[in-house]
Amino acid sequence: MRCYCGSGQSFADCCQPLLNGLQEAKSCEQLMRSRYSAFCYGHAEYLQRSCVPSLREAQSPAALQPFIKETHFTQLQILSSSPLDSTAAHGFVEFKVYFIQGHQLHSFQEYSVFEFIQGQWYYASGRLTDFPGQKIGRNDSCPCGSGKKFKSCQLHRASGQAAS
Repeated sequence: MRCYCGSGQSFADCCQPLLNGLQEAKSCEQLMRSRYSAFCYGHAEYLQRSCVPSLREAQSPAALQPFIKETHFTQLQILSSSPLDSTAAHGFVEFKVYFIQGHQLHSFQEYSVFEFIQGQWYYASGRLTDFPGQKIGRNDSCPCGSGKKFKSCQLHRASGQAAS
């Protein structure tokens, strides 16, 4: 299965080791990609664990689960990110995300800031620009990339399925 983050690698070789705590992110972009994969995969504990300590209460699994359950993420686009620098204390990633909720395709763009604390990257803050949702007609192609009509597609409703 290809990784949710769009890297082209397999999930097992890309983001899954980070979600399972077997590896640490080597860059703020890698952390952001793994956080996107965590939303797709439904791994709310990782989302909380990968935040700076001051955000962890607001990013609790209980607070995130309703959004995760009602959302099918379909695409991640990296727009820009800070270059790799082992001495940097902060980094950024600007990205755009597309997702389905109900019968609408939504998107947002975020400029996220990350902090490098004691040898590890953490999500620190984000500035979000939300775009209006677009209704998906029953006979439209499903934006999940399955190639099926929206009314027939189960992929966008199935939890744990890779986004294309």
